[in-house]
Amino acid sequence: MHSLYPNKVRLQEDVHKYFDESGVQYMGFSSFFGFMCKKFDANAVAGHIARNTGSSKQDLLDNWNSRTDNGTRIDAALTLYAQTGQVLTADADIADLIKSVLLEYKEYNTCYEQLVVYNENYRTAGSLDKLFLYTNRKDSAFGLSDFKAFEKQDLFEHRGWLNTPFDYLPNNKYTKISFQLSFYAHHFEELTGRKCKRLFIHLIDPINKTHHKVPVMYMKREVMFALEHFKEEIINELDGKIQEAF
Repeated sequence: MHSLYPNKVRLQEDVHKYFDESGVQYMGFSSFFGFMCKKFDANAVAGHIARNTGSSKQDLLDNWNSRTDNGTRIDAALTLYAQTGQVLTADADIADLIKSVLLEYKEYNTCYEQLVVYNENYRTAGSLDKLFLYTNRKDSAFGLSDFKAFEKQDLFEHRGWLNTPFDYLPNNKYTKISFQLSFYAHHFEELTGRKCKRLFIHLIDPINKTHHKVPVMYMKREVMFALEHFKEEIINELDGKIQEAF
């Protein structure tokens, strides 16, 4: 719990959905970003690759899932160590990596993990990996980082373009994470009045057990435009899903 702003929205972790105190649902970043690009169809892509390479579709899917599990494991270990100074016995093989990553945040005044930011007007929310404040002043500038554990160095691999009105931006991991961090930063600014000073991807290589930072520009205007442009779609999708549940 924190006192940076009212804690009105929570993440229901078992379904990874956001709800306020009255049970009203909020849209997370992944669904929000889905308005800007084609959804990744793992089955279709794996099938296409399997046909062209002679590999097994299921082996490809299993490999992708293992990478996701590895990233989730590292995220959980980073949060636990940041909050308690503890590393699980099961994570002993990555203990040095976890400690090395978090040493990068010792220079900041205060750090927070897994804060849920939200916007009541657009009914959007998200859980940020790491937020850091530069001073103890109530108007201190802040920064955000997002931990990503990628075995393949494909941050800038081109996969076409985003949908209109963002079709000038390449559809790659870097663009998506830039939007993600900017989405969180804008929400935090609106909640607190603080100014964003720095955004970066903290890229972790789980194979070689190394890490480095990749700077990200604050895409505040794009996020503001996207929220307004897709406002009706956000509400319709959220309320439509609630109606379907009944």
